[in-house]
Amino acid sequence: MKKFFIIVLILILILISVFLIYYFFFYQKESPVTSISPSATQKSEPQFNYIVVGWDGVQRDHFKSCYNKELPECSDGLPNIKELSDDKIYNLTVTNGATATKPGWAQILTGYNAEISGVLTNSEYQPIPEGYTIFEKLENYFGRDNISTIFISGKSENLGGTCVGEQNGLGETEKKGQPYCKTKINIDLFEAKNLSNENVANRAIEAIEQYKDKKFFAFFHFPEPDAVGHKDSENSTEYSKGIISDDILLGNIIKKLKDLKIMDKTYVIVVSDHGFDENEKSHNNAPFVIYASNDDKIIRSGDRKDITPTILKKYGISLDKIDSAPKVDGLTLAEKDSRSCIPENGAYIDYEGAPKCCEGLTLANLDKILNGQLILATGGAGDKSGYCKKI
Repeated sequence: MKKFFIIVLILILILISVFLIYYFFFYQKESPVTSISPSATQKSEPQFNYIVVGWDGVQRDHFKSCYNKELPECSDGLPNIKELSDDKIYNLTVTNGATATKPGWAQILTGYNAEISGVLTNSEYQPIPEGYTIFEKLENYFGRDNISTIFISGKSENLGGTCVGEQNGLGETEKKGQPYCKTKINIDLFEAKNLSNENVANRAIEAIEQYKDKKFFAFFHFPEPDAVGHKDSENSTEYSKGIISDDILLGNIIKKLKDLKIMDKTYVIVVSDHGFDENEKSHNNAPFVIYASNDDKIIRSGDRKDITPTILKKYGISLDKIDSAPKVDGLTLAEKDSRSCIPENGAYIDYEGAPKCCEGLTLANLDKILNGQLILATGGAGDKSGYCKKI
């Protein structure tokens, strides 16, 4: 009997040993671990393309006047963005970071406040930390074999990728490192050159043709009407023509997508980085812009930093901390803002159904004091967006 128990005990020990060997050497290797980031588990190809079309420096009021055919030079309106969005144009407001090109696109393409990305103004900037942009998060999540990323900009400096010590587009040695210095190596096609609107569109169409057989995420940046606004001012006919040019070239891109028969699986979002000071050649405090998309899940107006979270959520990517990148500051525009109220120093965005300031707080507008001078926030008539402050 004693010999029988010894044999049973040996068999049990053998079974336990086999189980442990299987568990540690086979099961754990084949099974996903819940603590690792999505990039380690998600490798399948996305089901759609997404294109961000950037119109630089589009003031909301001027856009609407042109869109609604209220200006003589805008007799045809802006038919392509109207068709793309099914006539749904949403307000977008800047509540963090300067109303300027560098911080504008850095925020749009990361979803982070300026203090997190390190891109505060056109002169106060640094390379965006590695892993913070939407390009890198998409590449890491799906794997570079499953998605292509494209970045084509019509401005070489404010959207450039020159690193410290390298020669920038002005022929000078870069001292700080442009915003996309660390990002560009993780993008399949990165181009930041001083190009006309037409040349940007041509390169965009060539890139779509090049990557049509694989799912892609693309950013196409048009320098107008910002460039002409600095020359001829916001209320000029030329400024209107810059917006009209954006719309015409948007139509060319959409036509290419249709010709390639991929429009039905491509989302396009048109967005601007900042507006323009009313009747001026500057955008010192121009927080009122617009965005529009063919994504019918989008339901509301929002903040400039909400663009990347909206796209990430569409792809099924977390908005929380991923590896070294912190949780994004923006919210998805495809969902109602679920906050019961806006806390102290939080930004209130003026649209129907938006959460109000919490009890005991009052709303302060978006006017700014710059160099001791009051700079009114202009370009968004009737918009009451601002900050919730203590009374």
